[in-house]
Amino acid sequence: MRHLAHSLKRSTRPFLNACPAFAKVKKPFVYAQGKLYAVHYDTFSIHTMHYAKLRKLSHISEIFLLYLIDKYNTVQDQKIKYFVSTELGKRLPFAITTYKELLGSDDIFTPSLRDFHVIFWVKKGKGSFYVDFEKYEFSEGTIILLSKDQLNYFLPFDTKQTEIISIGFMPEFIYKNDNDLDHLFKFNASAHQKDAQIIKLPKESIQKLEGLCNDMQDISTNWNKSYVAKGFYHCLCLFLIQCEMIQEKQNDNSVQSIDKSISDFLAFNELLEQYYKTEYKVEFYANKLNMNLKTLAKLTKIHYKTTPKSVIDERRILEIKRQLQGTSKPSKTIAYELNFGEPTNMFKFFKKHVGLTPKEFRTKK
Repeated sequence: MRHLAHSLKRSTRPFLNACPAFAKVKKPFVYAQGKLYAVHYDTFSIHTMHYAKLRKLSHISEIFLLYLIDKYNTVQDQKIKYFVSTELGKRLPFAITTYKELLGSDDIFTPSLRDFHVIFWVKKGKGSFYVDFEKYEFSEGTIILLSKDQLNYFLPFDTKQTEIISIGFMPEFIYKNDNDLDHLFKFNASAHQKDAQIIKLPKESIQKLEGLCNDMQDISTNWNKSYVAKGFYHCLCLFLIQCEMIQEKQNDNSVQSIDKSISDFLAFNELLEQYYKTEYKVEFYANKLNMNLKTLAKLTKIHYKTTPKSVIDERRILEIKRQLQGTSKPSKTIAYELNFGEPTNMFKFFKKHVGLTPKEFRTKK
């Protein structure tokens, strides 16, 4: 994203002015593979940091080069932003945000994490976005379901040809009674099922969802405060039910129907989010859930299509990736925070699952 390039440009200007060799250089710089490059804006993109057109610069003094590297790493360390539920509409556990409000900042283009769920509805336009390091495409009529704590952002798109709205809500807001477990499960499950996370709206559903969004906007803006939460809750439930029905048709009814195991599944998810940084043995989670290993294995096979160990490992791998890409923490610090004992244990673990060392993953373009 261009703001990173501009930050580099501004921060290096004093040095450029002091160095005749760089006095006329207008581009920001990137240090890669032992060489210094000037960045061309037309191919600049956040997070993946692709540079299709680079121009090598020569005769760089060592002091100046070290300064540029330091500034680049400092800006890189500010990439991931964290949003909390208190930032939702009027400090309520829910909000609907218009396209104009979304474009009021660079937030949707900034790699970010949230402690609440969010739904993006693309009403027109096309482009790309990332969710937990996976790239997806969007077009008119795309609904994107993001569970809390998923790393996500949009790549820059034509703002005049695009329109997106968002609906954010805390998990506990939608869970009013046992019937709501269905909605909550489908939303949480979407985070782990690629085909379920992105919904392509059929034409016959657009008018219904449009009406619900208009109602949510009206409720948030015009209703008596004592009724706002109730009204928004019912509209949101109807919106989620519509999404669930489309999901099931879209995925040939592959989303599992809810049964008595759902409470155990949600409990496992909650435990995993609470303890994944320090606990990585399947036995720990089975004991916490008061179930045997066979029962837990059956549970994850139904809902994740894999083993409990794989679920735990994937969550830890995801956190390592987030830390490597979103912070400048040394790898050994990340290893200790995730209870690997020795940094070499994390390096081997990461290399086995990702195919790259932590250093290679952090520096890859």
